[in-house]
Amino acid sequence: MHFFEQLIGTQAGLVLAFIATAALVVLAGIRLSIYGDALGDRTGVGNGLIGLVFLAGVTSLPELVVSLTSVISAPSLEQGADLATGNMLGSNVFNLLILSFMALLFSNKFKPQEMENAHTDSTIYGLVMLILFSGAYLFSGSLGYSVPGLHCSWLVLLLPIAYLFILVREHRQHQEAEEARSPEETKLIQLPAIRFYGTLLGLCALIIFGGIILSILGARMALPPEQGGFGMEASLIGTIFLAISTSLPELVISFASIRMGFLDMAVGNVLGSNMFNLLIIFVADVAMRKGNLLEHASPKHWMSVILIFSLTLLASALLRTTSKKTAIPVALSMIGLYIFAMSLFM
Repeated sequence: MHFFEQLIGTQAGLVLAFIATAALVVLAGIRLSIYGDALGDRTGVGNGLIGLVFLAGVTSLPELVVSLTSVISAPSLEQGADLATGNMLGSNVFNLLILSFMALLFSNKFKPQEMENAHTDSTIYGLVMLILFSGAYLFSGSLGYSVPGLHCSWLVLLLPIAYLFILVREHRQHQEAEEARSPEETKLIQLPAIRFYGTLLGLCALIIFGGIILSILGARMALPPEQGGFGMEASLIGTIFLAISTSLPELVISFASIRMGFLDMAVGNVLGSNMFNLLIIFVADVAMRKGNLLEHASPKHWMSVILIFSLTLLASALLRTTSKKTAIPVALSMIGLYIFAMSLFM
């Protein structure tokens, strides 16, 4: 423990620790996603429900742990709220960029016209969840009361209610679908129960551990340079550094899916994770017992909200393109919009 404190006491050590921990989260997230696919067959619940709940939760687990640890351990309510909110919104922004990366880097396999649907429902559901979040964010300062027992905003409580409704509708639509199964998943299905579930829990523990460390490192980055930090605002750290590092599992899993020709799976992972990420605000708000989360969050996060709205609309257009010539300009527009927005944020 003393060595770790010495390591993160310098800027160079802080960066090295951040990269190493992010790598741990990525590797554990990739393995856990494979186990999640196998879990659907082992339990008999079905890949549709497991994918919507477990896989989306698995790839969002780093964001969940980072946000929870931030609101619990940050030195102030404002810093904890900024790290948690920035991490969630920034992750959703980066997740949408994954779609543009796929269109540019895997242009020969990015063929939305061959998908069964353009994921219109998932896109609309994501926008509905974001509208509910925006309403809770907008009125956070004017509503001075909370849900008894939960200590969260009444408007924030609508997020899990809406997600449950979406979950039921999506499961009904996809319960008949058959998903491709890799040889590795077939092998995992046949593993002894103790070994399978033991590994599953171990991978979850690794991601939780990595998320806690990332939140600690994020708080350290906000310290002045003379104290080994970078003197950066918590809102910026959450939106960029924590968000990108905790979104790496989605990036790697989506790239692996499209390389195997499973574009539907890759797109569903991104859009499903974005919906699940919005639940993090509810969980973090409940965890922040001394006040409402969004009431203490910086107004700077509105730029991320607007960016997510814009990127979601562009992503919907990208998923409706019929050729490489039409997909590439839309993908480049998404990346250009992100770069422009981040330059204003910084």
